[in-house]
Parts: sequence; C-alpha cells; structure tokens
Amino acid sequence: MSESSTKFEFETAIRELEQIVARLDREGIGLDEAIALFEQGIERLGEARRWLETASGRVEELIASSTGKLKTAPLEGVEAAGEESADEPEGGS
Repeated sequence: MSESSTKFEFETAIRELEQIVARLDREGIGLDEAIALFEQGIERLGEARRWLETASGRVEELIASSTGKLKTAPLEGVEAAGEESADEPEGGS
C-alpha cells in the first residue's frame, strides 16, 4: 500500500467520522439509527487509531535508524491511552 493511499484512507476515515458525528447531533434521530451510526463511528475511529499506531512505529524506526539509538517521543496530538512508556525496557530488570 502506498503512502498516498494510506493518507487517503486515514483522511477518509476522519471525514466519515465527522459526518457520522454530525448526523448523530441532529434532532429527531431514532434510537436504532443512532446505535447504527455509533457502531460505524467506532469502526472509523479504530481505523484511524490503527493508522496512527502504524505511523508512530514508522517514526520510531526512522529515528532509530538515523541515530543508531532508539529514542521515542509521542507524536504531537496523539495520546497512546493505556500504553506504558516506550522508554521503559521490556521485560523488567
């Protein structure tokens, strides 16, 4: 998959998520439709999150290869909820 198609997929997921939120915000929406839209929104959010995780991993690899030592830092505007710090060694000491 090329970088441009990945970018398109990410932007498409975000755009669709925004449309879903706008539909959920309108008055008179039925419960069944709201639940279906909510499920679609969760799917799009998952797609966007997976793309960001992939991008974060690629950035870490690039930093490691350019400096010879892995140095991780969170991407601006991206929080890795529920994850431990990447600076901690794996497996404990």
